[in-house]
Amino acid sequence: MLMTSVPGAQLATMTLGHTRNPPLVMLHGLVLGNMASWFSSIASPLADEHYVVLYDQRGHGSSTPAARGYDLDSQADDLQAVIEGLQLPRVPDLVGHSMGALIALRYALRHPARVRRLVLVDAPMPASQHVAPSLGNASPEALKAYLDSQLLGLSGRRRERQRQRLEALLGSSLVQDVQQMGPEDDAQLAQLKIPVLLVYGRHSPCLSAGEHLRAVLPNVQSVLLDCGHYITEEAPQALLAALREFLDES
Repeated sequence: MLMTSVPGAQLATMTLGHTRNPPLVMLHGLVLGNMASWFSSIASPLADEHYVVLYDQRGHGSSTPAARGYDLDSQADDLQAVIEGLQLPRVPDLVGHSMGALIALRYALRHPARVRRLVLVDAPMPASQHVAPSLGNASPEALKAYLDSQLLGLSGRRRERQRQRLEALLGSSLVQDVQQMGPEDDAQLAQLKIPVLLVYGRHSPCLSAGEHLRAVLPNVQSVLLDCGHYITEEAPQALLAALREFLDES
């Protein structure tokens, strides 16, 4: 496990596979997500064919708590710090789920020459519409209700650790940052020439976002899986197959 320094935080980073293989950076979703979301069912099998990079976003997993910096530009800077810190030998592919997809997309729009291929897994664009309502508003009562809902099924030390992590996240600028995340500009999206794969759950509440992205992006493929938003948990094998087919295209 490596730690990457970024403004206001230290990011836990892990690599799998061999550096001679094409690099692949994978970004997890918000709040309950961390690098373990990818590890067993997706990242480990892909490490046979790719040099896989996983990291916990600021405030998540084994990364340090951060009071601010959850906006997309700051997190795209975090992603750049991870990539530069590892000195990847080639331009990487990016795969992001949920909020991780929005971070990867923002990074690709800012640095299109630094991304070979981009995979957006159930990207909830705009987050102000698709994500912010699930976080409630900034009132202590709403945040407590959300926190309690995320701790169902946990007990003992695991529950307490998760509670502390969630309290730190929900006490940070995260909610306000997500509430301010509007859609990416269509004109910029239309200029993104790199190959993009959209993977959405057929029953996902974010499906309309995928339909919009498919209509605007110029070099796009799309796959619909028979699941909801949490594709990494609900349809990991189908997702793995879609990733392999897309990433291995010449």
